[in-house]
Amino acid sequence: MTKLEKYEGFLDSLPDSILFHILSFLPTRDAVWTSILSPRWRYLFTSSIFEFDFRDCLGHSPVPKEHINNFKKFVDRLFFNPKHLRLESFRVNNKGVNDSLSNDFLTLYNWLCAALWHGVKEIDVNYFNRDLPVLPTLLFTCPSLVTLKLYICGWEMKLPTNVCLPNLKTLHLWGIELLDGCLFLSLISGCPVLEDLGLSNCFLDGTTELNIYSLLLKILVLDLKTWVNYRDSIDFDCVFVIDAPSLVHFQYACLAGKQYTLRNMERLEKADIELFHFDDADCEQSATLLQRGICNNPCEDRTVSVTWIVEFLHCAPNLKTFTLDLADADRVFESPLEEVPSCLLYHLKEISILSFMGDTHMFEIVSYFLNHVLVLEKLKSECRSSIIEKLSSLPKNSKKCEIEFL
Repeated sequence: MTKLEKYEGFLDSLPDSILFHILSFLPTRDAVWTSILSPRWRYLFTSSIFEFDFRDCLGHSPVPKEHINNFKKFVDRLFFNPKHLRLESFRVNNKGVNDSLSNDFLTLYNWLCAALWHGVKEIDVNYFNRDLPVLPTLLFTCPSLVTLKLYICGWEMKLPTNVCLPNLKTLHLWGIELLDGCLFLSLISGCPVLEDLGLSNCFLDGTTELNIYSLLLKILVLDLKTWVNYRDSIDFDCVFVIDAPSLVHFQYACLAGKQYTLRNMERLEKADIELFHFDDADCEQSATLLQRGICNNPCEDRTVSVTWIVEFLHCAPNLKTFTLDLADADRVFESPLEEVPSCLLYHLKEISILSFMGDTHMFEIVSYFLNHVLVLEKLKSECRSSIIEKLSSLPKNSKKCEIEFL
């Protein structure tokens, strides 16, 4: 008996429970290959795989139609034949695949329904076809879903009347057209335990008001840079209303909206704000509107001017990490207010400075932070090698502060 035969005999002697455990450590593709070993192994892997990851199964080069059809038949059998399928996550990506799969809406629809019926907890769909007619209603009413990521470029979001995702904690939308603010509000309202919400490169044309109310939301990312680049006009009349008392991380990258109402941000620890395409006057007005929204207390006794960065810091007393892009430094920071924000004195530990070109005005900004941030541990700077020595020699009030160059 050869060593290979002894090895095969040893594997066949193992109980299914041990084989399930062994197969659970393999990637989807490798585990599936074991189905050709013998009749016993044909569906053995289906009871050991908790993740169906079909993002790279067909590669990114042209695939013969026959191979795609065989792949589709295999996945169909996988979902509908096994009796003991235990599914944690389902991921699929049709990028680079020819039209026979890209345009097969029914196949994607059926796969999603099957995954949802099997109690899947995570769904990650990358679908590069904006003509997708509709997604399964069950996708927005599934009690088992914990993570939902939809990357569907140019798809106009359509939802059932009653969205109910009682266990959804992570929702990421990419490239989707949000043409109705009320529709989006109903989506968020149907996710009572949502903690992580991300809108990336979504299209907001026609949306006059974007409401986000979530008691448990900790991470909010509104990154709409790509949408900005596709616009013919820079007029943006959207009103943002955000009420998230548990929010810790807030990222906003877009045009300046018409108005901001941001309530209950006492727990905010990290903020990344990036505004696009405005002249000097609009810059001051946009920044003022944003910081007023964070304060939820317009002006009071403060003087709102182009010193809005310091004003913003006053709005986030528990801020620990701060990223500042100095590409337009002369527009956002002149004479700082006399009162030092409390986060600089007690909480701010890390500052990242981007686009540091080394002119006098930028050095004044960095010096302000080094002089007033008493608990600073790290200052990261993106700058030219010729100004590293000068930047390193600036006096610092925090003994723990280290300067790191990116």
